[in-house]
Amino acid sequence: MNTIKVKLPNLVIAGVVKGGTTSLYTYLSQHPDICASSVKETCYFSVFRYGQLDSRYRQAVSPFNQYKSYFSHCQEQKYIMEATPGYFEGGMSVIKEIKTTLGEEVKILIILREPIARLLSFFKYKKSMLALDKKLTIEQYIKQCELLSYSEKIKQENDTYWGLDGGFYANYLAEWLASFGKYLKVIFFDDLQSNSQELLADICSWLEIDYESWQLSYLKVENKSINYKNQFLQRLALTINQSTEQFWRGNPKIKSQVREIYYRINGMPYSDELKPETLEYLKELYKPYNKKLAAQLISGNHPVLPQWLQTGV
Repeated sequence: MNTIKVKLPNLVIAGVVKGGTTSLYTYLSQHPDICASSVKETCYFSVFRYGQLDSRYRQAVSPFNQYKSYFSHCQEQKYIMEATPGYFEGGMSVIKEIKTTLGEEVKILIILREPIARLLSFFKYKKSMLALDKKLTIEQYIKQCELLSYSEKIKQENDTYWGLDGGFYANYLAEWLASFGKYLKVIFFDDLQSNSQELLADICSWLEIDYESWQLSYLKVENKSINYKNQFLQRLALTINQSTEQFWRGNPKIKSQVREIYYRINGMPYSDELKPETLEYLKELYKPYNKKLAAQLISGNHPVLPQWLQTGV
């Protein structure tokens, strides 16, 4: 029996959650030299963060063969890519397994976002996924996160309450910088939002693939958290989206059109805005972590910092 050898990823978007990874994955997947996984978040290495297989692998006879199946459509592209932002907080356990499985020269992309904006986006996202009560305020959510012990928050079943800790980037980045060196590139949500073409050109240069002849046909914000009117319709939409993800990943324009129609029917804007005292509290909370992060980036040969990291450097 002939066995077709499936190439494994040599490009991984490893963080961060609600940092713009879905948009980045969607844009890069359009490059002719990049073949993206058939589902965005394969979560294969998440077991080394949480100590248990992700739900999509629990029924698999061979989790590794299932992982490979997400790249079975890839051919002779220079890069095979996957994007699981939850890897970022997995530490050396995840890093070692990525290097063991994918090789020492696998390239890692990490996109960072101003932590307060990321927290608010994470909070809204969890609401849209029906993981949090629709009436819960951001202040109540922050308190819930702080009341839960660290040993409980790191459990996969409590991921919903990882919102605050997920912005303590300095706690996680050092190990990635030390482990991957020149094979790691840190980018920022700020640039993806305001200078996406320039950022993508820079990434192409780092990957040593052509940017000038790249016909980028789709450049819209992906995975933006939207509030909902009717919970039943939202639950139905989430179920359909999850079960048909491979189709949507291959047809981002169609997904965008369907999503816009759905938002007109069941979408509504969020009213969750931070109170001044909450904003000040979060600024003080994240300040020491941001200062340490800036120092890590500068010493790690990432000297160009966004505005939110320049204060106090």
